[in-house]
Amino acid sequence: MDLKLLFDEFAASMVRERSIQTDERLSSWSKAVKSRLVRLGKRRGYTPFATDDRRKSAAYLWDVAWCIEDRIKRGQLPGGAGIDGLQFPVGAYRKLALTAEVEWGRQGQRPHTQVFRQNMEEVFRDFYKLLDARSSTKVMVYTTWSYPLQAGLDGLFIKGFRNILLDYQAHLPDDSYLFIEFDDRSRKIRGYTTRVPKRGPRPFKMLSVGEFSYPRRWDPNGLS
Repeated sequence: MDLKLLFDEFAASMVRERSIQTDERLSSWSKAVKSRLVRLGKRRGYTPFATDDRRKSAAYLWDVAWCIEDRIKRGQLPGGAGIDGLQFPVGAYRKLALTAEVEWGRQGQRPHTQVFRQNMEEVFRDFYKLLDARSSTKVMVYTTWSYPLQAGLDGLFIKGFRNILLDYQAHLPDDSYLFIEFDDRSRKIRGYTTRVPKRGPRPFKMLSVGEFSYPRRWDPNGLS
């Protein structure tokens, strides 16, 4: 999956002719991010699941998941694994293609305090969920608020994600990560990627794949 293209499409759709309020992250922000990822998944032919979807099957292990569903051959009835009276859905779940977590943490905490560190830990705890996901593409969406030292390739968040990746022991070769960072200090949406190598040492070098400026006007409730 082309992660730069995914980031470009996501960020462009988030900033197009809208107004933005950066004083706090509300549920509408999470809903806006999830809805964009769901629509991008549908465009690519996947079956998306999201925690804010009203479908009964929508609440899944991650905030957003793209799945590949089975296609029944012509004339073939859905099976029930040999159990009489049991039928699987016609479009049976096959495997995960992408998983995503969206975590804003909490703003208003002074840097270098215990509460400030706990705020960052909320984001890192959600990132741990992605490590165990059996999907080849994993997306982490987060914000640095207006705190110094958190944003960018040398920021605390990217350093923390990299350290977690280095410490993890169950990576699958070629798994790819896309980090989408909302930086309120510079009013930028940035994308970073890294990939698990097939063999050899795993330095997890983080690469920038682009950035988009916040627009002057953006209402998260009005995203289309």
